[in-house]
Amino acid sequence: MSASAYPEIDKWMIGLMILLGIVFIANMVVYSKSIDRVGMGVSIAAMRMSLVFPIAASLYVFGETIGSLKYVGIILALVSLLLMVPRIRTRSISGLSDAWLPVLIFLMTGFADTGLKIYEQLFSTQISEDLFVSGIFFISFVIGTGILIKRDKISFSFKEIGYGVVTGVVNLYSSIFLIYALKLMPGSIVFPLVNVSLVVLGTLIGVWFWKDKPSLKQWSGLMVAIISIFLLL
Repeated sequence: MSASAYPEIDKWMIGLMILLGIVFIANMVVYSKSIDRVGMGVSIAAMRMSLVFPIAASLYVFGETIGSLKYVGIILALVSLLLMVPRIRTRSISGLSDAWLPVLIFLMTGFADTGLKIYEQLFSTQISEDLFVSGIFFISFVIGTGILIKRDKISFSFKEIGYGVVTGVVNLYSSIFLIYALKLMPGSIVFPLVNVSLVVLGTLIGVWFWKDKPSLKQWSGLMVAIISIFLLL
């Protein structure tokens, strides 16, 4: 088969892949630093509220249309994600450098999710989902390895490597399946639905297996999340 039989790969698609690879690894670094400096509660809240970016892009950039009940479901989903933030002590934010950490998480997570929507809308006919996402993760891996080499921290135990591989594979395929879902449903529905479902599932698993005891606020968030799922479906 001749090379002309393949669609030409757009330089903008390559640029998007590289940019997302940089954002993915940068977000991990900023997230870990934010947990250390301002606490997990604020960091998780910033990451969850970043959903407004892919939702807004889906509705106002790509022109998706949804019913009024779906809008109510989206609002309830965002409310539930805030209510279900783990009950973890938040440290006081001191200085602009600390305050910018959750803001960066909010922006970068939002851009990363929006980038997957951009790929699905504009470039999915040029390169397969698994190849595109694998490229993103490979770029993140190279950059992350370079950072560790520079910091002289390139030593891991077999246990750490195992955890890293499992986490990487789960994140890789969750991103691929998210793109598959975007092909079947509006992004303004997929993003809140997937995120809320994962949080609900994680909460229930924690209660069932690890005997977690959610607060009243978290139980309220769970109920709101379930209502939002029914409205979004």
